[in-house]
Amino acid sequence: MRNWWLVGLIFLGCERPFIETSEPELVVVEPDLTEVQTSRVITLRVQSIHFRAVQGVLLNGIPMDPAPPGPAYWQASINLRLGLNTFFLEATDQEGVSRRDTAYAAYLPHLISRNAPELPDGRGGHSLARLRNGNLMVTGGTRRRGGPAQGESFLLNRRSGTFSQMQDRLRTPRTGHTATVLPDGQILIVGGSRIDSPSRVSDLIETVELYTPAGREPAFSEIPVQGQPIRRTNHVAIVREANGEWLLDLIGGYGDVRYGSNPSFGVRRDLRTFKVELDGLTALNTINSAPFIDHPIAGHTVTEAAHDTYFILGSQFDDGTAVNGNMRIKYLPGAGRTLSQLPGLLTPRTAHATAPVLSGLFAAFGGHLESSEITTDIELLHEQTDLFFSMKPSQAMVYRYHHTAISVGIQSVILIGGFNQNGTAITASEYFIVSRE
Repeated sequence: MRNWWLVGLIFLGCERPFIETSEPELVVVEPDLTEVQTSRVITLRVQSIHFRAVQGVLLNGIPMDPAPPGPAYWQASINLRLGLNTFFLEATDQEGVSRRDTAYAAYLPHLISRNAPELPDGRGGHSLARLRNGNLMVTGGTRRRGGPAQGESFLLNRRSGTFSQMQDRLRTPRTGHTATVLPDGQILIVGGSRIDSPSRVSDLIETVELYTPAGREPAFSEIPVQGQPIRRTNHVAIVREANGEWLLDLIGGYGDVRYGSNPSFGVRRDLRTFKVELDGLTALNTINSAPFIDHPIAGHTVTEAAHDTYFILGSQFDDGTAVNGNMRIKYLPGAGRTLSQLPGLLTPRTAHATAPVLSGLFAAFGGHLESSEITTDIELLHEQTDLFFSMKPSQAMVYRYHHTAISVGIQSVILIGGFNQNGTAITASEYFIVSRE
């Protein structure tokens, strides 16, 4: 009964056929619990629906007060805690028959600050990685939608709070790639394309690069790949340890869906795994032997949660229909894994950015909708309940897609780059800051 309040909201504004139920049912009248609450104190109002009169409703064991417009309504004032709040409701009818339900409310007061560092040059489709010293590295990307890939990298110094262009460049300019931090602090740069919005397999980059922060020159070096080459962009990548080895999982993206003598460009749904070694990558499966996810995905994000768990979030738009690509990946002892589907985003989107904002609470920022529209709306996912909550930002944000986001400091996220509504890459960054009341 986790989503009973959402069902109730659907029925509330229309005529509901009278159906006798053996237990009293409650629906939340207000506030809309699918939205993030912006006030610390709310008045929760519920309606009891039952063929017998309901004599009382308990909220967390405390009686609720009768409320207008009539005897079937009950209300209580609640002080919300930061993050997810759980309400236990119990309705009892005049015959003593009771029913218990659970409702949830998300409370996240926040600020948006544009007092943030600017990139020396606008970038969209770039990668973002945190170095061991806390500095952030922006690599590759393009200056405009559909434009050629760039090879520069920029470093955000955590102490000065400013970006500077790095002397070292990618060996192969690329966009739509991934930059994944290895356990030893090196950055593995995989996939991507020579231009934004590629349409041919020949646009894809097969080489893999390794960035070494210190101790070796040049900082970017190319490493070989044994087995079927990597041909994908706008994919997600996960590095994990299993049986004393480092493994790289690549999931989805635009790329070669056929391989062989007759390659074909499309949206991929395979999960290929590579063993990561100092002298290169070794493919442990092929596109034919790799496991398949439920639907092809591209432009999705991956965010690490607790206990060897990752969330992949995003929508795939197919002939005017939004296909849910949200899933949880749980890694098991050894080399095993489980994949399970999550509920869909309340507002389907792609080319967004995600980052944790509180313990167990993750935010999806901006992105592209099914139409050409870009959104600044934020959506929250709670890790334990799999519930999504929609949120309007408290202040105006920059419209952006194909951008990046990462947690910085305490309960703060920085959004970097991306494309604006005209397809021009953005230099401005902004902070999302969870405020404490």
